[in-house]
Amino acid sequence: MLVRIFSSVCVYVLKGKDLDNKEKIELKRLRVTMVTKALFIFIGIILMQLIAYMLCVLGYTVFGIAQGIGYARALAEITILNTTKSTNLMLTISAVSAILSFIWCAILYKKSGFRADSMDYRKVFSVKNIMMIFFTAAGCCIILTFLLSGLTALMPGVFKNYTKLMSNFETGNMAVTLAYAVFIGPVSEEMIFRGAIFDRFYIGFDYWVANILQAALFGLYHMNLVQGLYAFCLGIVLGVIVKATGSILCSMLTHIIFNGTSYILPIVLGSGNNIINIAVMFVLFVIAVLGIFGIKTFTGAVSHNN
Repeated sequence: MLVRIFSSVCVYVLKGKDLDNKEKIELKRLRVTMVTKALFIFIGIILMQLIAYMLCVLGYTVFGIAQGIGYARALAEITILNTTKSTNLMLTISAVSAILSFIWCAILYKKSGFRADSMDYRKVFSVKNIMMIFFTAAGCCIILTFLLSGLTALMPGVFKNYTKLMSNFETGNMAVTLAYAVFIGPVSEEMIFRGAIFDRFYIGFDYWVANILQAALFGLYHMNLVQGLYAFCLGIVLGVIVKATGSILCSMLTHIIFNGTSYILPIVLGSGNNIINIAVMFVLFVIAVLGIFGIKTFTGAVSHNN
């Protein structure tokens, strides 16, 4: 896949040399416009978190007043929440932000005129595609998880903040955590990055350049070095799946399975005796290999479509 990306970028760079001055100026204007629009969306979803925070604080305060604890005490409770309540509040804010961002970006996504052709969803969601999506998502999660585990052992200081962030999520309500991490978050992020933002980049750039740009913003969005790195890698794969299948629903499903697998892995790896653990590791290895095969297949489909 890396060879294909490099080749596509080289072709993209050389293409510019074949254009006359007028075409170059028009192309540059188009790209500046599309990058500006994509960044506007990106900044907008960051600001959406602030709006979600204010709405949640307002809701918590109104609820507190309705319970008879008073305005001042309601505000004070927000600032001195214990770890569990603080995590739940953070998850609620994230969920509200995700829903608001999804609605906004879904409107922008629908306005993309180049996706007017009808789609055969029976073909898109064929048994073959579903199986490929499952193994690609689960395989990517397994590979990235083991890579991160190895890097954590080698550079514990770099991964300290990431480990602390993940441990904070464990203190929250499990149902709320799973609802956000496995469904609300993935669906919203796909509509934002593989939907509205990718569309803007794709209008002005070749596919692989647009895919790299949206993945870079996806990594930056996580505001954490470790999460940013694996989010960038995942973003590339999700962008490939959107292009290969022609449906953002497929990347949503992939993202959901990826996040779901990340919650299942610690459970299956930490249970049973040595024989069971060896069997589990073998199964995970097979899934990882099938995941690599899935990425290769989807990448081949992208090259064929281009």
